[in-house]
Amino acid sequence: MIVKEINDIQRVNLHLHTNVSDGNISPKELIKRAQEIGLDLISITDHDTADAYTQIPDNILPLRILPGMEISSLYKGDDVHILAYGCDFNNSALRAMTEMYLNGRKERAKKMIKLLADMGMPISLEEVIAIAGSRELIVRPHIAQVLVNHKFCQTRNEAFEKYIGDNKPAYVPKPEVSVVDVISIIHQADGFAVIAHPGKLTKLSYLEDIIKMGIDGLEVWHPDHYQWEIENFIKIATEKGLFMTGGSDYHSEQDKHNLFDIIPLPEVVLTSIKKLWKEYQCHVKLR
Repeated sequence: MIVKEINDIQRVNLHLHTNVSDGNISPKELIKRAQEIGLDLISITDHDTADAYTQIPDNILPLRILPGMEISSLYKGDDVHILAYGCDFNNSALRAMTEMYLNGRKERAKKMIKLLADMGMPISLEEVIAIAGSRELIVRPHIAQVLVNHKFCQTRNEAFEKYIGDNKPAYVPKPEVSVVDVISIIHQADGFAVIAHPGKLTKLSYLEDIIKMGIDGLEVWHPDHYQWEIENFIKIATEKGLFMTGGSDYHSEQDKHNLFDIIPLPEVVLTSIKKLWKEYQCHVKLR
């Protein structure tokens, strides 16, 4: 039965965002869309939160979901995103970290709003929270949208490019946990730690360092990766015995690059994803 279920997995997308973080569709809408386009296995990987999973309908078969989230971390002063797959979301260490990010992002938003007001662009925290939703997990695109609503910017991209992007006048860094600590917490929560879009690491040399910290896999296929990068990441993962995953990093229909679609995975990556799914199922049975 397990073998048949694994073999049925052909159409996959393991990197999708909802409006629980910085996507623009709800978890229920995302599930419906995944079913409509015939996906077999997905993961909702919102930033620093698993709250989307409280909104999943009970009966979604034949669609399967590998629980996930995309966790922010820091290495040598640079951002590194870690995909946490298959975690026990009730784990105390994981819950403490996500709460820290929730509260830290709110405090960060307050500071950014003050900087924007000092620049002659007054917006309120309440407006930002209204877009962020009931959980109040505030990310920069929420602030960008309020700036657009007030016509201080034409687009969210303009808001980032002029005001709230990295090192721009109203930028405030978000709270961060070190890469090694994030990996440790994911493992404490019985999950698998995968480097998100490794081609976007500030320095490729970080990859070898992070592998030594005990990472479990690499997101080999991502729309920002060139073909030579995909082939290189497959080579590295194979040599190091790491899982290989892939996902489109979907956020909204306005982004024509990061599509909500079946992704063109090389067979070796699909085989690795099936192995990851099987191991996740075994972990769940032992909890």
